[in-house]
Amino acid sequence: MITKKTYKNIRSLKDKKIRYAQKKFTLEGIRIIQTVLDENVPIECVLFTKNFNSKHLEFIKQINDKILFEVSDREMKDLSNTITPSGVLALAHFPNYNKIDLTKNLIYLDQISDPGNMGTMIRTASWFGLDQVVLSSNCIDPFNPKVVAAAMGSHFQLKFIGKEKIENLNEHLWIGASLNGQKLSELKEIKKKWVLVMGSEAHGISAKTLKRLDKVYTISKQGKGDSLNVAVAMGIFLNKLI
Repeated sequence: MITKKTYKNIRSLKDKKIRYAQKKFTLEGIRIIQTVLDENVPIECVLFTKNFNSKHLEFIKQINDKILFEVSDREMKDLSNTITPSGVLALAHFPNYNKIDLTKNLIYLDQISDPGNMGTMIRTASWFGLDQVVLSSNCIDPFNPKVVAAAMGSHFQLKFIGKEKIENLNEHLWIGASLNGQKLSELKEIKKKWVLVMGSEAHGISAKTLKRLDKVYTISKQGKGDSLNVAVAMGIFLNKLI
């Protein structure tokens, strides 16, 4: 049975300040937790409902009994960050990221405020083998529950997610994704290390970051539609760059 102290502690992690003070966050859903388990990430505890256990017994069996705790549906709903909880929730520590490696390619997210986009972009970076994501100061918290949900465990597959001064990345070629640029199809092989800059859908790349760009490319529009989702656009750019 889960203690009141642990229960209150998990519930308090909905608050960003407490998440960062304790360097802990919650993971919800069988797919995310399974991904984290496959990465051999230490998990502090796993909470599950009776109904979840009856449907996913094999999943529960692989977890150490000492960190397993059954909770009621009401308690799970209180602890969950979703309207309709999946029935399983894990508590983990923030990944212990390395210092940024300036000899490798990077992704720079500028003013990304939508949690779904942020999470999908972290997940996409992992898919393409990019393990460093730099965030501008006005990006959403990468450990926001909605970001974590969209990233599907990819936080633990990267080696760096955080802030870094632009001037520390002067040795890289800065490439920006924009509606006003050279056609992406014309991009040739880049032999030096690069930074791919993705701006928000609402505001684009900030004026400060625009000044730093060496190259600006756009994905040519073939059909209709007002704009391309920024996370989808990043995937297209990475497929071209790598």
